[in-house]
Amino acid sequence: MRVLIKGGVWKNTEDEILKAAVMKYGKNQWARISSLLVRKSPKQCKARWYEWLDPSIKKTEWSKEEDEKLLHLAKLMPTQWRTIAPIVGRTASQCLERYQQLLDEAEQKEGADLGLTGVGDTGPSADDVRRLRPGEIDPDPETKAARPDPVDMDEDEKEMLSEARARLANTQGKKAKRKAREKQLEEARRLAALQKRRELKAAGIDIRVKKKTKGMDYNADIPLEKKPAPGFYDTTEEKERPVQRMGSRLDLQKLEGKRRAEVEAEERKKDAKKQKQRKENGETSFVPGSSMQLNKLNEAQQLTRRKKLLLPSPQVGESELEEIVKIGIAGENARSIAEESSVDATRGLLGTYSTIQSGLAARTPRTPAAADTVMMEARNLRALSSAQTPLLGGENTPLIQSATGTGFQGATPRHAPAQTPNPLLTPLRSASGASTGFTTPGRGNQAGATPLRTPFRDELSINADGDGGFVEGTPRAEKMRLASVRKQVSLGLANLPAPKNEFEIRLPEEATDDVSGDLAPSAMEEDAADADKRRKELRLAQKQAELRRRTQVIQRQLPRPMSINAEGILGAAQDEQDELLRQAQHMISEELVSVLAHDQAKFPFGNGQTSKKVNLEQFTDDELHEARVLIKQESEKALGGDENSAINMEEFAEIWERTSGSYIYAPSLEKYVKSEDIGEGERIASMSDILEKNRKKMGKEAARAAKVEKKLNVVLGGYQARSEALVEKLTAAYEELDQVTIELSSFRNLNMLEKVAIPQRIHSIQSQVHHLTNRETELQKQYANLSVERQDIQERINQLQAHNQANNSVGA
Repeated sequence: MRVLIKGGVWKNTEDEILKAAVMKYGKNQWARISSLLVRKSPKQCKARWYEWLDPSIKKTEWSKEEDEKLLHLAKLMPTQWRTIAPIVGRTASQCLERYQQLLDEAEQKEGADLGLTGVGDTGPSADDVRRLRPGEIDPDPETKAARPDPVDMDEDEKEMLSEARARLANTQGKKAKRKAREKQLEEARRLAALQKRRELKAAGIDIRVKKKTKGMDYNADIPLEKKPAPGFYDTTEEKERPVQRMGSRLDLQKLEGKRRAEVEAEERKKDAKKQKQRKENGETSFVPGSSMQLNKLNEAQQLTRRKKLLLPSPQVGESELEEIVKIGIAGENARSIAEESSVDATRGLLGTYSTIQSGLAARTPRTPAAADTVMMEARNLRALSSAQTPLLGGENTPLIQSATGTGFQGATPRHAPAQTPNPLLTPLRSASGASTGFTTPGRGNQAGATPLRTPFRDELSINADGDGGFVEGTPRAEKMRLASVRKQVSLGLANLPAPKNEFEIRLPEEATDDVSGDLAPSAMEEDAADADKRRKELRLAQKQAELRRRTQVIQRQLPRPMSINAEGILGAAQDEQDELLRQAQHMISEELVSVLAHDQAKFPFGNGQTSKKVNLEQFTDDELHEARVLIKQESEKALGGDENSAINMEEFAEIWERTSGSYIYAPSLEKYVKSEDIGEGERIASMSDILEKNRKKMGKEAARAAKVEKKLNVVLGGYQARSEALVEKLTAAYEELDQVTIELSSFRNLNMLEKVAIPQRIHSIQSQVHHLTNRETELQKQYANLSVERQDIQERINQLQAHNQANNSVGA
């Protein structure tokens, strides 16, 4: 008997069956899925899907960020691979395998750094130790690639494949099965009816069945028939029509036409011919729609696989770059001025600090050396995993401490900020190593010697040189370095040129002859920012002064007439009897008309355009102030008070109301007159004019209100509908609450009545039960007595029957 053990290496056929089964049954019915695979259990099928076949599993190479996250989480949660896996974005087996690989790499690197390699053959590596030997069973076959299918399969595999193909091909659902079942019932019903008709026909009973056709019966009817009207028609035209005689040679293929298969074959030949011509001409071939979709999907997948380009944040900002450029330009300008000088000493005071050096190859900008965080964390974890138990005591396991580690804060590792290569950290050297005769020679390097660090860009040797790159030196080396420095200084002083007592002074061209020893404040050039500020303050002061010069009507935004009635204003001055008052009133009226015209032109109503045609005499602020003071004094004298007395606003308002109420607008005169100076008809006309104006104003306001109401209906229509719906809901809820309140009170009253009636009903029922119990007892006793009496009678009957039988036998 063959014993079949489930498990083992997965094959390509099993993987494909598992994929198709998951597509049909989902990721929850693993028992049904495993029934398609003879050699696999439900648990193994689930592990295979979640460890290898799931499309969301990443099988690409591990990145540095993923390694750091893995080591950081392994440090925080040791051996909890199921928890670490979804955070890293890999499976648990992948995380464990990568973790072991990183520890092995750290061990190998540590051994190589310590020189723990012998002269003989090396021992087996960690991969060799973990590799399966012949005869061993893989404990995790679900995490390995599938084995290719053999050419000749076993009978079990063929049977499994055929069964899976048959089961997976059955894609009918409940509706399809119901339709098939109904069709089968209809067929059975038809056969039963046919059998019944045959039996009736054999018995001599003929039943004609009328077939029900859904459409037209082409055997009985003529489709699209047009019956002609009754009567005779002239057919001479049809007789004279020429008859097209068919040729003697007829091709049946021409009559029937080409078949679809032939047409498709011709189209395929044409496409193949076009493809061949395109290849010969070097043109790109046409890509079908399905291929284009596949190409788009592949491109999208490639784009998703690409990692985002993460650039470090710049260390030098825009403002700092501008400052560097300005400093460089200033240095170049100073260098050009020094080069123009004919004195060698002046040219020797400045060195060449240009960033462009054509004589030397530019160095690669350097970044600060960074430690390998992944290897450092791997070494620490390996040291922790191989540490002894704390019960033995002793020192703690030494770990590599670094500020760039992943740390212990949070679920994600700590990252050091990436640094941009700074060209300022890589100084340039001068084109020639030797110094000029007018500069202090710097420290020279020996020919062929490797520099221990990048030299400073210091042609004048101002900066102190270091110790040659060594962090720590012996006292003997320090003495030798100081002696070398003294020697270089003495050689530099010896190479200094002879002094020349010739000086050349250049005065600035803008200097004048009458400049005194102390600079006057006016000789200093004003800064542009100060000049802009001063001009801005001056414009603001001028604007404020112009605002103060406006009339009080404009400043206080008092009502103004829409049109100016100059004739009416000037004509009002002629009513005065006194000549002087009439002249004064006329001058005031002329000034009033000019001021009104100026305000209407310069400050129009609404969004009107300003005009400069009206010129008004301008006065200074002092003149306006003096005029206001005079007006105030005259008004106080007219009111009967002195300059220091205050005006009673209540009295002023009362006088104003009385005075303004005594005037009325006369339409015929087109001006305001006293009410007692006009007749009754003129007063009625004035009131009618006021009423008509109010009606027009009311019409305008009504149209405006209708327009605003229409706009508000558009804006607030939804809110109003919502409000109405809520009101209906509130009304329904209130009615329901009222009904429920009534029902509650009814049930409460019913409860009170039931509490009173229940004891009475219980007492009545208990009495009835007691009566029935007594009655049942009496009837049981009566039944027992009757049963005994019946038994006695039955015995007597039996005795009599026996006696009669005995008598009959004796008589016989």
